[in-house]
Amino acid sequence: MKRTSLLSLLLMLCFSLVYGQKKAASPKEFFLLVGTYTAKTSEGVYCYKFNTKTGDFEYASTAKGLKNPSFLTVSPNKKMVYTVGEYDKVGAVNALKVNDKTGELTFVNTQPAGGGASCHITTDKTGKWILVGNYTGGDLSILPINADGSVGVLKQTIQHKGSSVNKDRQTAPHVHSVNIAANNRDVFVPDLGLDKIMTYSLDAKTGALTAGNPAFTAVEAGAGPRHFCFHPNNKFAYSIQELNSSVNVYDYKNGALTEKQMISTLPDSYTGQKWCADIHISADGKFLYASNRGHQSLTIYSVDPQTGKLTWVDNTSVLGKT
Repeated sequence: MKRTSLLSLLLMLCFSLVYGQKKAASPKEFFLLVGTYTAKTSEGVYCYKFNTKTGDFEYASTAKGLKNPSFLTVSPNKKMVYTVGEYDKVGAVNALKVNDKTGELTFVNTQPAGGGASCHITTDKTGKWILVGNYTGGDLSILPINADGSVGVLKQTIQHKGSSVNKDRQTAPHVHSVNIAANNRDVFVPDLGLDKIMTYSLDAKTGALTAGNPAFTAVEAGAGPRHFCFHPNNKFAYSIQELNSSVNVYDYKNGALTEKQMISTLPDSYTGQKWCADIHISADGKFLYASNRGHQSLTIYSVDPQTGKLTWVDNTSVLGKT
């Protein structure tokens, strides 16, 4: 199985630790975090100082000794970084403390994630809970965050069941991301193996996850839903499908998704491998970006502010591979 190719090699997250605030005209600097696979030369999680005016970045530190910290997230208070440990059998969740002056990352602790090939991680809005998607396990887990920022012992794991039409990739469930709405209650979990976006309700006081209403939203058979994002207005949502290279547009209301558009990420002339990865929306909600491995591009769409529907703008090379 091509598990090591299931995520883009690097996931980068900017988070708001701002430098140069004394001068209003000074460019803003953030810390830029890079998660990697460590099977070859990468050593762990890398931290850079990132200049949002010029696009330049400067090395700050490396958190070494972590195995395949491929995907990561930042705590709401910006003091902690949490990463997955993406490997077979039982994956892991790692906690790192951030020095907000230097960008140095200090290892705090690790806990089992409850499933194999943990590939996605997020925190709830309160900063009290970590949610993890486990790809080969076909399940999702929730773990508490302790008062000192460390990761607590696994609280709950929900196992998905079923399959879909692609006999190479969809013979079992494969959870690929976990996404929490602004209300901190509705949780959407794309499962590539089931062709479903599963829905859960989070109790932020207890950390309990229960089935949503509806329990799932089906996507086109063989599409393989992977990652997911919300529009800043919280009225629309978007999912990217890995196996047929498409983006779905949804109306989002009261915990339910209503599909209103499916659009390709690739030019009509392209006949190569279809292999989508990640999806993000701009902070102003005007543009959506989808990544294509194989085609080695970012697809850029404009977003209709009234309907949330997408119009293709361009495919731009990522100047790299996978």
